[in-house]
Amino acid sequence: MTTKIVIIVLMIAMIISLGLGLYHLLKTPDERDNGDKLVKALTWRIGIWIVLFAFIYLSIRMGWITPSNSVHPVRFNQEQQQRIDETDN
Repeated sequence: MTTKIVIIVLMIAMIISLGLGLYHLLKTPDERDNGDKLVKALTWRIGIWIVLFAFIYLSIRMGWITPSNSVHPVRFNQEQQQRIDETDN
């Protein structure tokens, strides 16, 4: 449960950082602004993404979360074999 919360918080932080980058991209620049805030916001987003990716990888390796597959290979092959057997009869 806590891993899901961490993942959600990191994703929200990425969205906020991306929104700040969009804000700084669209606002009217003044003479002192040379785009540093935009670069900083997008750099934070990339950093958060790296932390999120590392956390998900670590969570999978430690067994905290398990990836799901919509097509389970063993069940898929068994179901296909059953269909083949039914058509042969």
